[in-house]
Amino acid sequence: MYRVMIVDDNMANLIMARKTLEDEYEVIPVSSGISALECLNDMPELPDLVLLDVDMPNVNGFQVISEMKNIPKLINIPIVFLTAQDDDTTELESYNLGAVDYIKKPYTANLLKKRVDIQIQLLSQQRKLADMNRSLNNLVQDKNKKNLELQYSIVAMFVDLLTKRYGFGGDHARRIEKYMDVLISALIRNGKHNLTADDGITICFAAQVHDIGKLCIADQYLNNVRMGKESEFEREAVKTHTTLGADTLSKVTQLSAGENNFMNYAHNMCRSHHERWDGKGYPDRLEGKDIPIEARVLSIVDTYDNLRNIAVGGKTLSHQEAIMKIKFMKFTCFDPELVDIFLSVENEIKNVAG
Repeated sequence: MYRVMIVDDNMANLIMARKTLEDEYEVIPVSSGISALECLNDMPELPDLVLLDVDMPNVNGFQVISEMKNIPKLINIPIVFLTAQDDDTTELESYNLGAVDYIKKPYTANLLKKRVDIQIQLLSQQRKLADMNRSLNNLVQDKNKKNLELQYSIVAMFVDLLTKRYGFGGDHARRIEKYMDVLISALIRNGKHNLTADDGITICFAAQVHDIGKLCIADQYLNNVRMGKESEFEREAVKTHTTLGADTLSKVTQLSAGENNFMNYAHNMCRSHHERWDGKGYPDRLEGKDIPIEARVLSIVDTYDNLRNIAVGGKTLSHQEAIMKIKFMKFTCFDPELVDIFLSVENEIKNVAG
């Protein structure tokens, strides 16, 4: 559980913030700047995030953050300022001192929760990338490091293009990575699919590019399919995003030397995430375990995210409604064993979906 320290001399604000966050975070309430610095210096386990009031007697928020930035073990703790002051100078000073966000008082519980969630999500991603980099530094040669840098660049580029082309695509790609992380981790724990932790990290990261072929599809076709108003021609045109994306990745793979797990996983997921367990999918009508494991996993979470975020008949589905749909498609669309594993972690999936 992530730890959030709240520093505010107003007890009402402390109580409200604690109640707002305590269900999901370990909350450490502190009532003064002096106490905050004492706690931070003495704590064996530091907070992951500090919410820091600016306007406090004796030692204000600016003094606290200035002191923290001079202490090596505290320098990287992200700080969100809380203040009733409504002027650009105060806000600019906050950022100049190293704050990552700035919340004006009075704030609602929902706003506070959302802003904290955003910072924790960013922190989680940063730590994941840091873990990947540490693993690379220990396990791979210089050449492989360069390959991974290329992979990061490719993923970042395509997700950015998807976001600019149609906003849903980029958000969908980022959510897919998180869903894949939950499900692939469960598969690794299951131990039946010969996947390592390194495989899992690579698959989850590569999953973000599964829809890159849609960059080659006309906006009108994509929008009509999303609204369920497409013609047969438009439906078939949109289906080609699988082969278009896979062909693009194949060309990139040909330029890289040696075996490249990232590109192989990305290619398989691009081409085969619309294949079905019963062989009635596309583009190759693969059946059962002929479909690569990474594509079988992706097809489940891809469907779940679409059910939750694309309106059908004027509304999107709830988590429970989407789960029922997934159960209904067991043995036809999806690998039944993977569906069972998906259902075993559905609470984690729900938490990711928000």
